[in-house]
Amino acid sequence: MTNSIFLNCLLTISTADWINIVIASVAFIAAIIALFTVNEIKKQRLHSYHPDINMADFSFYVYQGDYDEEIKTNFLYTYRERKNEGDSIGGFNQLTMDINNIGFGVAKNIKWKWDFDFDKAEKVICENQEVWWRMKDNILSVDSKELNVEWTYDIEEDNEERSFNFILPYSNENRKTEIVVPSYFVDLYWLYMAGQLLVEKPKAIYINFPSIELSVFYTDIQSNKISKIFNIDLKFDMISGPGNKSKELGKFRFEITEKNK
Repeated sequence: MTNSIFLNCLLTISTADWINIVIASVAFIAAIIALFTVNEIKKQRLHSYHPDINMADFSFYVYQGDYDEEIKTNFLYTYRERKNEGDSIGGFNQLTMDINNIGFGVAKNIKWKWDFDFDKAEKVICENQEVWWRMKDNILSVDSKELNVEWTYDIEEDNEERSFNFILPYSNENRKTEIVVPSYFVDLYWLYMAGQLLVEKPKAIYINFPSIELSVFYTDIQSNKISKIFNIDLKFDMISGPGNKSKELGKFRFEITEKNK
């Protein structure tokens, strides 16, 4: 009975009504397609404003600082450019690395923090029995009479999370955005490598010196949270101990890779 009623209804529909139904159906399908198209365009447009924080490898030089003869320790200074013989080595010194936004959108609310495996560093450095290592309450003290070293670091302060408001896309940014590399990382690497120079048959264990991790957190213009972890290895092109006549102790380079999560 129901089927016959339905067939009678279909027979009563005129040709003009059928045309209107077809037109309405086509318009409805076209509206759905247009909606999907608009959503895809919106996604592509938002993606085109996606920030992308990154960093590039770079080299730098390490020098023994000028110091008063009464101070019985070496202080290391780092410079991107090589110093001329006789140049003064001293004063305030920090090694910084450029952090860039290679995407097309603004990166906002940038925060970063460092993480370093001090236990592994102690293990490889203290294979040289002339190095004295002590960690207490996040204060690291490292001494070595052979290498004329008496260093102390506040690890909690060096690794404290830091931040700034935004980084513009690299194509629009005229100023450099830099972050400070913890001094302990370069110092301990030099101490380890210089210690190897004192050994008659040094082991090729510099490969085992731990890298340092840099975790970066930021948001895009839609407040979507983004995070990256960079693995930073130290390598050397030249290394010398503090007993040489020149104040130049080495040429190092940072090799930076993005760590898979």
